Amino acid sequence: MTLSLAVAFALLAAPASAAPTTTLTVSATLLSQPKGKPWQIGVGVAVTIANPDGSQPSPLRHLQIKFPRGAKTNFGAFPACSQKRLEARKSPDGCPAASRIGKGTAKVSAIPIFPDPVVGTIDVFNGPRKGRGRTLLFLARSTTPISVQFVFSGTLRPATGRFGYILDVDVPRIPTIPGVPDAAPVAFETLVQARRGGISYIDAPTSCPKAGLPFQGTFTFADGSTSTAAAHIGCTLTSTPG
Repeated sequence: MTLSLAVAFALLAAPASAAPTTTLTVSATLLSQPKGKPWQIGVGVAVTIANPDGSQPSPLRHLQIKFPRGAKTNFGAFPACSQKRLEARKSPDGCPAASRIGKGTAKVSAIPIFPDPVVGTIDVFNGPRKGRGRTLLFLARSTTPISVQFVFSGTLRPATGRFGYILDVDVPRIPTIPGVPDAAPVAFETLVQARRGGISYIDAPTSCPKAGLPFQGTFTFADGSTSTAAAHIGCTLTSTPG
């Protein structure tokens, strides 16, 4: 057997990389109940990523979240932020105030440089139209123990079948130092909740199946592995003060 064939057989026989374990948690907050109109809501999405042995997982490269059928986004009622302007400023001040539609936090593992995950903030902005959908912009920032800011984007588009919208996000590399692996997100959560002129960014579906409103997440990692997670929101929503 030639060396090249031996290498090929060895690669075929090698086990595939085990995907990290992912969990998806979703929530909805009732903002207002306009008479004769869909309820206005905020939607929270939280994800955790972990290896069973506690080691740093492979860096997340892409995520896709599917949202329930019947929900409606009113992104046309909100101003759009320019990605170039946000990248230039790397601050919420780089966007129109009303284009900021959400916020959240993230934890990023950068072992062995930092023993504990680096915690940062996330701001979410309404971006320009893209086909039948919309671009969403994300500004991630941390100040301690290291100051980092970067901007990335996703596309929210209508779907058919069981789900009503699909959000696709390419997650950028988070380089560390030469010879050390890229940092890896291990948890993040965002809450999209905004109203302008009596219009909510998200309207709830007008009907709800007995099992609740379904969500589904698919996560792709730098080593080529993928993981999926599912969640539901119950049909009873909790109101928010004010």
